Order: sequence, then structure tokens, then C-alpha cells
Amino acid sequence: VGFALQLPSIHIAVIGLTCGFVMALELINTALEAVVDLTVQQNYHELAKIAKDCAAGAVLIAALIAIWVGVCLILPPLVIILHPLFWA
Repeated sequence: VGFALQLPSIHIAVIGLTCGFVMALELINTALEAVVDLTVQQNYHELAKIAKDCAAGAVLIAALIAIWVGVCLILPPLVIILHPLFWA
């Protein structure tokens, strides 16, 4: 999409890095969940729940920020291209 809209290279890099950050956080979240599950096994522990919720929350926040970055960088040139089609 970035290349089709002829976004500047820095915008494409920011979008790519933001997406990569979300994927890296998801890997960390998965690893943390596996370690917590290994540690508590079948027992419920409130601290295990908090650790898992915090890690999942970090991924959610990063994903929302990635969406915001994408909208901020992609929407303006997209509106310029689509404006004549819808508001002629």
C-alpha cells in the first residue's frame, strides 16, 4: 500500500518498524505465557494472571498504536487520491 501510494521511504520504514514491534511483543507475550504456565502448572495464582494480563495488554496497546500510525501515515495520501472519485 505504501509503495502504491508513493509514501516517502521514512513513512514506509516507520510502518514496518511499528508492525515489527507488535510482532516482537507478541513473541515476548507468548514466551511469558509459556513460562508462567510452566511455573504454576495447573494451579491458579493471582500473580500469574496479572503477569499474563499485563503482557497481553502491552500487545494490545502496541497494536492500537500501530493502527494509529498506519492511519496517520496512509490516510492523507489515500484521501488525496480518492477525493476526485467521491467528491467530484
